[in-house]
Amino acid sequence: MNRFYRKYRVFGNWINILLMVSVLLPLLVLSYYNHPSPADDYCYIDTVFKFGWLEAMNYYYSGWTGRYFGIFLNHSNPLLFHSVAGFKVLPVILLSGVVFALYSLFRHLTPTLSRLAHIGFAGVVFFLYMLKMASISEAFYWMAAFVTYTVPNIFTLLWLVLVLRYYRQDTPTAKILLATLSGFLIFAVIGSSETNLLIMILLVGAWWVYRLLFHRKVDGFMIAMLTVTILSGYLYFSSPGNQARIGGNPLGGDVVFSFVSSFKKLGSLSFDWIFRTPLLFFSFAWLIVLSRLSVGARNYFSVPVWYALLLYIGVLAAQLFPSYYGVGIEPTPRVINCVYFYFLIGWFYIIGVIFHYFKKGDVSRFSFSGLRYSLLYVLLVVSSFLAFYSSDNVRLIYTDLIKGKAAAFNREMNSRYEMLRVSKEDVVYLPAIESKPLSIFYDDDIKTDKDHWWNKCLAGYFGKKAVYLKENGVGEK
Repeated sequence: MNRFYRKYRVFGNWINILLMVSVLLPLLVLSYYNHPSPADDYCYIDTVFKFGWLEAMNYYYSGWTGRYFGIFLNHSNPLLFHSVAGFKVLPVILLSGVVFALYSLFRHLTPTLSRLAHIGFAGVVFFLYMLKMASISEAFYWMAAFVTYTVPNIFTLLWLVLVLRYYRQDTPTAKILLATLSGFLIFAVIGSSETNLLIMILLVGAWWVYRLLFHRKVDGFMIAMLTVTILSGYLYFSSPGNQARIGGNPLGGDVVFSFVSSFKKLGSLSFDWIFRTPLLFFSFAWLIVLSRLSVGARNYFSVPVWYALLLYIGVLAAQLFPSYYGVGIEPTPRVINCVYFYFLIGWFYIIGVIFHYFKKGDVSRFSFSGLRYSLLYVLLVVSSFLAFYSSDNVRLIYTDLIKGKAAAFNREMNSRYEMLRVSKEDVVYLPAIESKPLSIFYDDDIKTDKDHWWNKCLAGYFGKKAVYLKENGVGEK
């Protein structure tokens, strides 16, 4: 039986990696065609050119938002160095960062499994993530969005890895380094967005409660991280600009409405993610893997089920809450991306916790013959193929790439830059973008009104008095 298990586990790992490559490779290729968006990307750097780097960040912090780390990244985007090429490199770094963070987390949670298994596990989550994420462009290509959601998501996973590593270190120097990096990641995550701020506060709080309730311990590392959390939260909430994001909608600030809406939204999203993806088949395969691990190898899953479930639901619902409470509207696609990301990671962790609870005194394994293993993998492959084939996201990325839509967009954007550079006029009329690859293009462009914010930012960045979208190009694609 062990021979069958080893054979099909290796085969399954390669299937998982292949699934990841099927969606990751086209995303990496699409990065070559990415460009800065007229929506926000130019505005940050235009402000820097007008007022200076520090003053521009202070302007946003004082007048618009407390996202101090997001402000820092946005005001340091490649346009600061007049580099469009930087926007082609950043998605590659981001995509690699997501896969690496997933791999690192799974490697520390299941240290007895092979590296191939950890890459495969990261591949499964990434594949599932791509199938149903709400917006690809907002996750990986539009900088104004990904610095406030995807970047802190990566940092949060890496923070969890550092915490796990800290308690396995004996060298004082290594502990100091890990603590320093952990503190920076908390600082960065809290300063990225309201969504990630709540996630980090919940994780730090849950860590403290768990250590106090079940281990009766408080150590210097915990105290240091709590201190950084409090100071970072103060820096965020003390921003005068936060008030500008609240009160714009009469439903904003309604706690009951926000609480109910968050859980209703989470319920509808969860149904779609569970029953319209191959998630349940992969969950069953994960149970088989867990059954082959000893009790000691499942040590990181030895958390009370009620506690893990409470934290899991809390982290998911908390991400939806700010949208309803702050401005009284449905969460944006980039927020839904964030919720789905933690939904997938938490789902597999919760299965591990539940399995460990019922099996901690019994290491018996599921009895599977070679035929049953074969049947399981056939179901996984078939369900994954059907999900791949029917996914709107997969169809979008392959269509934009294969049909040349992304390449055409790249040519149109380069043509725009050339018009802006060579024109000796103070007022420039630009044609509308006809090819809009929505996998990488956030669908918001300059307008026919020269006083629109995007027009003013683009004009300011290129040293023009005004930029217009040609009237005869409005609405074309």
